[in-house]
Amino acid sequence: MRDPARIDPILETLAEAWRLDPDLRLGQLLVNVVRPATPCPELFSLEDRQLRRRLERWITERRRRG
Repeated sequence: MRDPARIDPILETLAEAWRLDPDLRLGQLLVNVVRPATPCPELFSLEDRQLRRRLERWITERRRRG
């Protein structure tokens, strides 16, 4: 299992990067940072509100599975 202690530092770094350009959607920021070899329009164009809903559904499903 990966070390859960890695989560807070990466989220802090993500927040710092995002605050430098808050007009970007999270998906845009990640695609711009990663620069994938293959375009990823699903992530790049995803609105933050949609991403949040998907994350909330994912969390609910994971918790149900235990």
